[in-house]
Amino acid sequence: MNSIFFRTLLGACCFMMLLESCDSEATSVIGEDWIDNGTKVFYIDTFTVNTSTYKFDSIVVTTPSRYLLGGYTDPTFGHIKTTPYFELNSGSLYIDSDAVYDSVALLLDYTDYYYNDTIPTQKFNVYEVLETITPDEDYFYNTTTFKTDPTSIGSAQFSPTPIRSDSIHFTLHSDFGKQIFDDIQDNEINNSTEFLDKYKGIMIEADDANTTVIGISTTSKLRLYYSIANEDDTEDGYYDISINTSNSFNNITSDFSTTVFNTLEDQTDEVPSPLADNLSFIQAGSGLATRIDIPFIERINTLDGSGSIMDANLRISLKKNSSTDNLNTRDSLNVYIIDQKSEIVTTLIDYTGSTVYGRKLTDEFDSNYTTYTIPLKYFLDLKLNATNTSNLFLGITSQGFTDSVDRYILEGEGSEEKDLKTYLELNYALYNEY
Repeated sequence: MNSIFFRTLLGACCFMMLLESCDSEATSVIGEDWIDNGTKVFYIDTFTVNTSTYKFDSIVVTTPSRYLLGGYTDPTFGHIKTTPYFELNSGSLYIDSDAVYDSVALLLDYTDYYYNDTIPTQKFNVYEVLETITPDEDYFYNTTTFKTDPTSIGSAQFSPTPIRSDSIHFTLHSDFGKQIFDDIQDNEINNSTEFLDKYKGIMIEADDANTTVIGISTTSKLRLYYSIANEDDTEDGYYDISINTSNSFNNITSDFSTTVFNTLEDQTDEVPSPLADNLSFIQAGSGLATRIDIPFIERINTLDGSGSIMDANLRISLKKNSSTDNLNTRDSLNVYIIDQKSEIVTTLIDYTGSTVYGRKLTDEFDSNYTTYTIPLKYFLDLKLNATNTSNLFLGITSQGFTDSVDRYILEGEGSEEKDLKTYLELNYALYNEY
């Protein structure tokens, strides 16, 4: 259908025959009451749309809304692992001189976020960070790391229950907590600068065999437990050290070696959907995104007469059964204008200045069919008026792209599922044809 459409664009007579054929499946006349005014409106859904997958070199993860802990292996996306780095915030730096140290624990508060299977036992190790946690050029990236002590200061094994429980209790090695306790109680450390000079932070690493990623709240804390003996009894107490959210972040690593996009080394690389079983992909955290190219839209300017796009929408659908309870997708997608290097130019907007999203449309008769629709009139007008139209593309990512690991499998333009293939539909008004 695409080749037929563009041959007609190159030949004026053939094009007019196509536009005036009300029986065509791809092009039809609407707004018949305009004909007397010399204006016709045509519905067209045969423009070439090319979809592909690319990967950002890195994504900014500064001040996340939650920390991500865990990892899992996906048959389509390979292995992803999330490792939070926490800088500690020492607080008041006072512990009663009569207090006797008991133990230390890391209390990680759940959020309502989790991804993949939480039923199996998960394993984690905690390490002390040996370098000052500071951002590179004002930002932390998903690729940022800091040196840690190779000896673990604590470990834990548990099955996460983010819906039923409030927090995770990591008991750490007693010596680690005792040193902090003594330094504060004995006034060896008197301010936050002295505290951070000695205690840079902590990092939590997931075992490679883990099966889930869980969300951890920014209210999580390190807690020192102690007791104070009174005349009649013993009073239990604790001293909390919070997380400095300004200098804490998620490191996110991925292994694509077994995937169809294992060739993505640079941000300029892409895997066209026809080479990936007619699919494109998005994965938050790792930087995977879908690219949309509409290469021949400018040929609409070759039509006889003046015309304009009245409305345009891109429709892109999830692969059937690729969204599950454990691997769920959201109701909207982020959409950006990107250049030939896949660098983000700007967030896509409409003519009111409002941000454009890909909005989910679920089939009322079959929930396995899920399509996102993206209004593109503004973008197409921009391409039609740009000096170099070939340098403008769309980049599609998920919501929560920097603080989740949500993944999407999207049908491409060559999908064998006719109702799910990616396509552009537009209404075009043509004035003064002759």
